[in-house]
Amino acid sequence: MPHTALYRKIRPRAFREILGQPHIVRALLSQLTTGQVSHAYLFCGTRGTGKTSAAKIFARAVNCLSPEDGEPCNTCEMCAAILAERCLDVAEIDAASNNGVDNIRDLREEVRFLPTSGRYKVYIVDEVHMLSGAAFNALLKTLEEPPPHVVFILATTDPQKIPATILSRCQRYDFRRISSEQMTGALAGYLEKEGVAFEAGALDYIAYHSDGAMRDALSLLDQCLSLSDGGLTLAKVRDLLGAVDRERLYEFTDALTACDTARIMEIIDTAMADGRDVMQFAADLVRHFRDVLVAGLTKGGEFSAAEVTKLVAQAKKVPVDTLMRYISAFSEILREMKFAPHMRTAFEVCALKICMPVATVAAVSPQKGSISTPMAAPQAPLPPQVLAQTAPPVSPAKSPDVAVLAKTSAPSGADSNILANWPQFCKKLPPSIRFICAKARVEEINGMLKISCDNEASRALLEGKTMTIREALADFFSLETPPNLAIEVSEAYSKSAEVTQASASQSQVSTLPAAEPEPTIPADWASFAQEVVGGEDF
Repeated sequence: MPHTALYRKIRPRAFREILGQPHIVRALLSQLTTGQVSHAYLFCGTRGTGKTSAAKIFARAVNCLSPEDGEPCNTCEMCAAILAERCLDVAEIDAASNNGVDNIRDLREEVRFLPTSGRYKVYIVDEVHMLSGAAFNALLKTLEEPPPHVVFILATTDPQKIPATILSRCQRYDFRRISSEQMTGALAGYLEKEGVAFEAGALDYIAYHSDGAMRDALSLLDQCLSLSDGGLTLAKVRDLLGAVDRERLYEFTDALTACDTARIMEIIDTAMADGRDVMQFAADLVRHFRDVLVAGLTKGGEFSAAEVTKLVAQAKKVPVDTLMRYISAFSEILREMKFAPHMRTAFEVCALKICMPVATVAAVSPQKGSISTPMAAPQAPLPPQVLAQTAPPVSPAKSPDVAVLAKTSAPSGADSNILANWPQFCKKLPPSIRFICAKARVEEINGMLKISCDNEASRALLEGKTMTIREALADFFSLETPPNLAIEVSEAYSKSAEVTQASASQSQVSTLPAAEPEPTIPADWASFAQEVVGGEDF
């Protein structure tokens, strides 16, 4: 006998066998028992949640010769013919391949004829959202005034693409994702019936990777059973799926939070040595971060009892904003890895960037003594020992209000080269900050590049582009480690703003001290700024 796929072999044959849709089952059974059968139904939901199975059961139920409380008997002549797919009164149409207006016109001609043996003609249209606009218009009149002996059941995974005129003429039922507990229970029942030994962790792992789709769970189980001799174990399921052990995901998250780069590289190397796919590793991480985030916020309502304790415990150690940053970073690298020449390197660099400290400078605001928080925050919280190693002493004589958290390790002579070629470098910057950098005054102080703007708005804009400027410096001057940046407002502007604010608070008018002149811009910078302003890129 040829092999039959597991999801076809154990397809539900009665409403009571449908998992996770009690609200839909209750409504359909009520209509069948009272005889209030509608002419059109719309079954919506993600893949593998039972839409087509419910449609086929409904088709048998409305034509069954001896129904039992709305359920089809599956033994009468009509039920047997429908199960064998030889009943002319039940037609299943694939709208993905029959989406033209001519197909719908043929259907309109067919519905006029009475059923040959049953009470109703039932048309099950799968993926109905794939119909063309003309096909929907052709179907509209039939749905609006259908013959009394016709029932349409439209199934779709994307109801947003269906016109409102079609939606308003159908009874809509939304199928929910099936929970992990229901899937593992159904899989365990099948394996016990077949006499196959299994580990509970293996079924939990299959249900976790099925994402609420029972058909996916059955397909994965069918695949695992074909290669598992002597029972189904968690190790065999991991090897077959090529997925990363969940314990390794917990360890990776802990290492990422502790900025333990050595442990991170060790976990990645072990996973790759075990033959795991780096894209799958990144995808599993993103989902794991999401699970930890949700478990911490909801106390693990949607997870199995075996995982709730671990997820909640890890959620207490990792802040919510940190988890959101992890999700954003690894989701971005997951997209970039599709085009990266070496995916593992891109993945490792992403993980290390999160752990490495980034120079952050607090700039002086126009109000005396206040310090504004920089827009470019460090990628990860720094342990005290790291801050102690990377923070040089602040020189009060040079910049009493600027705190430097990290010092560059740029090679000797790099800063002087940057100052000499600053105008040429500015041409490579994005248009939004090109003119500001060209007009700003640039100095080298203790191995750090100090950029002095002429107003507070420019300073705030450059602070938000700190990483962009540093990456451009590394690329333009071929630096392995670009210098850290100190974004300030020029002294002339700061003092003038302080005096203006002080005079506004006094009741009497006083003579303001003359503000220091703005710093002189070299001739080559001024000409370049004029070129940028007049250019088409700005």
